[in-house]
Amino acid sequence: MGRACKPRVVCLILLTLLLLYLLPWFWSGSLQPASGFFNYEVDEMLGQERQGKFQESNPDVVTVAGLGVGQPGQRRLCPQGSFRLPTMETCMPWLGCKEITNKVTTLGKIGSGSIKKVYKAIWRNHTVAYSNLTKPTYRNFILQDIEMLKTLQHPSVLQYVGSCNTTLLTEFYQLGSADFIENILNLNTYSKFNNVRTRFNMALSYLEAIHFLHNSPLGTRVMCDSKGPRKTLSQFLITQDFKLVLSDLDWIPEVNHEAHHFIKCRRIRTKSKFVAPEELWPFGNETYDNSRMPSYDEKTDIWKIPGVVDYLLGNVNGSDVVRSHLFKVHQQCQNRDPSQRPTTKVLLEEYNRVKNMLFPEHITNSIVNYSRHF
Repeated sequence: MGRACKPRVVCLILLTLLLLYLLPWFWSGSLQPASGFFNYEVDEMLGQERQGKFQESNPDVVTVAGLGVGQPGQRRLCPQGSFRLPTMETCMPWLGCKEITNKVTTLGKIGSGSIKKVYKAIWRNHTVAYSNLTKPTYRNFILQDIEMLKTLQHPSVLQYVGSCNTTLLTEFYQLGSADFIENILNLNTYSKFNNVRTRFNMALSYLEAIHFLHNSPLGTRVMCDSKGPRKTLSQFLITQDFKLVLSDLDWIPEVNHEAHHFIKCRRIRTKSKFVAPEELWPFGNETYDNSRMPSYDEKTDIWKIPGVVDYLLGNVNGSDVVRSHLFKVHQQCQNRDPSQRPTTKVLLEEYNRVKNMLFPEHITNSIVNYSRHF
């Protein structure tokens, strides 16, 4: 202990007194940011598995499919060709025509779009979502959606349960589509979750889904069905712990830089201020001709991220503080030169930096655990 600590008993007493002095501060959460924007009670639902109870031992260092993305309470994936709903103990093989025809009972309709109608359904006492084609002309779209869901199973993607021709079975999410997030959070049932931390976590999960698409096993995929913030969010569902999962994969074409293969997301002219500049007709008042329209790459998704995140953050207490911390990187996202926009990897690093600075719960928990050790 050195000359300054004789006898050793004196040092032990001083250490004990110091810990007794600091312990109340640890327990009170006083190491949280001083701003009242972020000093609120931890929501019991956040950090849990989607509609489940599993939680990683160290949720802030979870690795997702080798992409290095951290997200608390992620869904445990089953082996390819199988699924496990939150109410199931083990994984089961994907369902086919016989099982869907004989064992699935549809209840009320919960949503519809141009391609499919979605119903709440019951399979062997488990709740699932049952989707069916609206018009035969859209057959290829729903078949594409089924194939993408089967191949791209991931915590950021809706869980595939089974299919039969143009009928699709997936995991059911009570909260529904993310374009109605304002309506949901304004309900009395969920109003306690209408805070900046919940909204930031949703924005982070949205970014993680885009990151997965840009680094998917099927190459770099782009969200083409995204002409506005609400339209973009209509492609996502909200989990029980207020994360977003990508649910519509029928229009995610591939970009291949090495093969010089790029995309065009639409066949008609758009004047939306939300889309990237390269998606706009560049020839003034000339008649639109899709064959003359230049193609582009995945950086169109990057341009749209600030608009979607701004919508998700809303106008709750503290949302402008988050916006100020993301301002610089969001400016870079909307550089008119696509090559100068950041990648999703760079964005995730910046978002996680902001998360660790403004919402450092894991730091507080580590200190509390350390003090308990003594």
